Amino acid sequence: MIPSYSLAQVFGISISEQRKIYFNHRNTLISLLSNTLIVTNKENPTREYVKSIMDARWSVEVYHREVKQNCGIERCQARTSRAQRNHIFLAISAWFEQHKRRISEKITLYQQNWDVIKNAIAEHIRD
Repeated sequence: MIPSYSLAQVFGISISEQRKIYFNHRNTLISLLSNTLIVTNKENPTREYVKSIMDARWSVEVYHREVKQNCGIERCQARTSRAQRNHIFLAISAWFEQHKRRISEKITLYQQNWDVIKNAIAEHIRD
């Protein structure tokens, strides 16, 4: 039981409807579904509310992965804090430009990356 805290509800969500078990602190049950636990102070969260929270959480995970893997944010070798901030700003700016292009052209990240590789190969063959 959560001591001296009120209105905290712990529950899990799974893709499968077969293994759904909900628990809250009032009757001291704990939910362990698909390794995902959500804690909220909302009294009776709906499935749509939980899905919107999970979708937002996933969007943040995708953003961090793309910035790290495709924009080189973790490969900065700058020593000064000013240079590191500049690198992070430019990496995030590059991500925004890539994201805007993906939305306008309705392509995936992988299609966008392949276009860069394909154009580089074509340029190399022409030379």
